[in-house]
Amino acid sequence: MKTKAAAFLLAAAAGLRFLFLGAKSLWFDEASTVLLATRPLSELPGLLIANEANPPLYYGLMHFWLKLFADPRLGLRAFSALCGAAALYAFKGLAERALPPRARTPALLLAALSSFWIHAAQDGRCYSLLLLISVVTTRLTLELSEKPEKRLWLAYAALAAAGLWTHYYYAVLLAGHAAWLLRGRDRKAFLLAHLAAGLAFAPWLPSMLAQARLHAGDPVLGEALGPARVLDLLGTSFFDVTFLGLVLPAWSGVAVGAGFVALLALARREKAEAFAFAASHLAVGLGVVIAVELWGGRPVTQARYFYPLSPLILLGAAAGLAGTSRLSKAARVAAGLVVLGGTAGYFYSALKVDPRLAELAAFIRRSSGPEIPVVHLGKYYYLPLRVYYLPERKNLLLASEAVGMDFRAMPPYPGVIEKDELAAIPRVVVVDESRVLSKERVVLATGAQLSGLLFR
Repeated sequence: MKTKAAAFLLAAAAGLRFLFLGAKSLWFDEASTVLLATRPLSELPGLLIANEANPPLYYGLMHFWLKLFADPRLGLRAFSALCGAAALYAFKGLAERALPPRARTPALLLAALSSFWIHAAQDGRCYSLLLLISVVTTRLTLELSEKPEKRLWLAYAALAAAGLWTHYYYAVLLAGHAAWLLRGRDRKAFLLAHLAAGLAFAPWLPSMLAQARLHAGDPVLGEALGPARVLDLLGTSFFDVTFLGLVLPAWSGVAVGAGFVALLALARREKAEAFAFAASHLAVGLGVVIAVELWGGRPVTQARYFYPLSPLILLGAAAGLAGTSRLSKAARVAAGLVVLGGTAGYFYSALKVDPRLAELAAFIRRSSGPEIPVVHLGKYYYLPLRVYYLPERKNLLLASEAVGMDFRAMPPYPGVIEKDELAAIPRVVVVDESRVLSKERVVLATGAQLSGLLFR
């Protein structure tokens, strides 16, 4: 791709990452980020152990970054959008090193229009930072396999440590990097770099083990990594339509993933050099995840955990799209339709399938005084309203719903209400996100009335 065309595409893709950045309501996990990042840093390790299953680097960065913004929701998402744009620029360099010239344009187009990458760039969580680190270390891995210089090993070790401190699933990509680099002749530098990354992460290991023990009984999200699940996860890198996916046929994600596998096979047939690099990373990464699930006896993988492997997925797909055969030409058309559909579906879902929590909070303020507590029958609206939309109100969560986080010790006040406490409240605003008691999401009642309906 010519320099001017590539620059235009990068600029347009960066614009997509900032498009409608403030349109979506703050969701549960983003609210958790705001809560943790705005507490004193001394409280962060304990709060992370009790309430999250992630390392602390991203939350520590957000502690300082959010001080620059009056609106923490936009602050979180602006950081992600910047990381997303930087990841796209870094991927351009990776594609230029890993792929032949005719495959670079497909690679850049896939990355620019990947709804999976756009989603990360508009989400106030750690995944866009994780993606950026993953793209850069993947490029460093290629460079080190060709020219193992000391400065590159130092950069690789530092970024590998940063990846581990950002998200535990970075270790899946790191295992793929290690397997690829192990073939090199500079074994001493290889061992020192990985030892340095491991030692840099070691201080957090006791906290990671504490998180694992504390959250071992949390409800499981996702399915075990059988063939259909793997294909579905691979397909998400090209077709991430968030909540819109709930109304699509169950096989749609599997079909997109199967299309990617077909592209990998096409890349192998075309003898693309990137095939071995991408395929080996994916094989090692998936092998690590399957081993962990077998060892733990439960599913541990969600689609968003695949961000570290997604640059390899896009490289492999681009290698398969770069051929000159009729099959490759047809594959380019099909791939273009899939990623464009994913981008359109993502934005449609983001704009249309939204709980409109700002409007919900405004209705609560109009319908009741600030002294009336808000009782939540489910937890998914609870944290956004408590932390962001209605911070001036006392927000209380039914004890039966208080799972997955330490809601009872959540700063600055405990927010769990028991059955006997509920009956004693003279008047409450009820947030019924699942519409169990009413077709409306908000109703006014006495504590005794609500208790009678819930516990009769």
